[in-house]
Amino acid sequence: MEKHLEGIRVVDLTAYLSGPYASMNLAALGAEVIKVERPGIGDPCRWNPPFAGPDGVSFEKRDDVDMSLLYLKRNRNKKSVFLNMQKEEGKQIIRQLIEKSDIVLENFTPGAMERLGLDYESLAEINPGLIYCSISGYGQDGPLRDRPAFDLTVQATSGIMELTGFSDGPPVRCGAWIGDMLASQYSVIGILAALVSRSKTGKGEKIDVAMNDSCFSMCTDEAVDFNISRGMPVRSGNRLTRLAPWNSYRARDGYVVICVANNSQWHSFLEAIEREDLKEDPRFKDQQGRYKNADDVEVIIGEWISDLSKNEVVDRMNSKKVPCEIIAEFDEILKSPQLHHREMVQDVVHPLSGNTGLKVAGFPIKFSRFKSDLKASAPYPGQHNEDVYSGILGLSQGELERLKEEGII
Repeated sequence: MEKHLEGIRVVDLTAYLSGPYASMNLAALGAEVIKVERPGIGDPCRWNPPFAGPDGVSFEKRDDVDMSLLYLKRNRNKKSVFLNMQKEEGKQIIRQLIEKSDIVLENFTPGAMERLGLDYESLAEINPGLIYCSISGYGQDGPLRDRPAFDLTVQATSGIMELTGFSDGPPVRCGAWIGDMLASQYSVIGILAALVSRSKTGKGEKIDVAMNDSCFSMCTDEAVDFNISRGMPVRSGNRLTRLAPWNSYRARDGYVVICVANNSQWHSFLEAIEREDLKEDPRFKDQQGRYKNADDVEVIIGEWISDLSKNEVVDRMNSKKVPCEIIAEFDEILKSPQLHHREMVQDVVHPLSGNTGLKVAGFPIKFSRFKSDLKASAPYPGQHNEDVYSGILGLSQGELERLKEEGII
C-alpha cells in the first residue's frame, strides 16, 4: 500500500469544478477515479479556452488533440471513459460499474439522478456499502433546491461578496473559485468520514453538500451581525474590524501586509519602526484602543513606510517577529522557493504531447508514511474505455465495438 485510499474506486459523474476538484483530491490520496462523460458532449470544461496541444497553447481549439487547460488541471490522476447514461444499456453499464465501486460523486441538478434511476436509494440496493455524494448549488432540498448556480451566484447569496471589497465600493467576488472549491473540500471531508464509518458498520452513506452552505459557513466566524447592529460597514477591504494595524500598506516599490494581533506584537512593531515613545500612549495601550484609533495607527505607518522599499519593511518587521509579507505578484509566486521546496508548483502535462510549459498547484497535504500527489496527467477523454469496461466489467472487444457504434460508449 503506497497511498491512503489505494483500493478505493470512485465513479466520478461530475463536471465543471466543484465535483472534478473533489474527485481530483481523492485521486491524489490514491483512489482510482473513473471520470464518466457522455460521448461527444462530456464535461463542458473540455470546450473552454485556452487549449494546449502539440503546437503549444492557444485560445482556439485547433484539432482533436488540443485539450482545455481547465480540463487538464482538474482531472489529473484520473481515468476517463465515455458512457451515454441516457440509453438503457448505458444505465445498465453504469450500475455494473457502481456495483464494483466504493464512491459515487455527482453534481447534476437536484432530481436528475432520480430521473435516470441512479439515485442513492436505487444504487444502495445493489451496493449497500456505497458512499454517494451529491454537490449542488443550494442542496437537495429547500426553497432554492432547483435554482441554477455557479460560483459567482453562490458567492452572492452566501455572504462572500458582501464581505469582500472596500466600504466605499461595491461587493466584489473572491478572486479564487471559492464557491466551488469550498464545496469540493467539504465533500472530501464527508466522503472520508463515511469511509471510516463504513469500515465499522459496513453500511454506506448519502452525502448532500451545497455550495451555498459551504460558503456561508466561512462567513460567520467574525461577528458580522453584531457589527451590523452597531452600524459598522461589513466590507472593510484589507483591514480587520477588531485589530490594528492589520492592513495592506504601500511601500516605495510595492505593497506589503502587516498584522499585529496582541500587545506583545504591538510593542515589537513599535521597536521595528523606532517609535518606542508610543508604548505608553493611552490611545494604543490595548487592542480595543488601537482599533478605536485605527486611523491614527494608519497615519503612523504611512509616514514611516513611504520612503522604504517593500523588502526593507519586511526585513525590519521580521527582525522583531512581527508578521509581515510582500504582496507577491504571480510571476514571483510561481518562482517561490518555499512553494517549489514543497513541490507545490508543478507542470501542466498533456497526455499525448507532454509538458505545456504552464504551471498548476500540487497536492497540499504531505504525509510521513504514504504518498499523495497529482503528478499524473489528466486522461484524454475516453482514454480508458477498454481498461475499465474490459478490465473491470469483463466486456469483450466485440462488445466494446458494438457499444461504440451504437453511441453508448
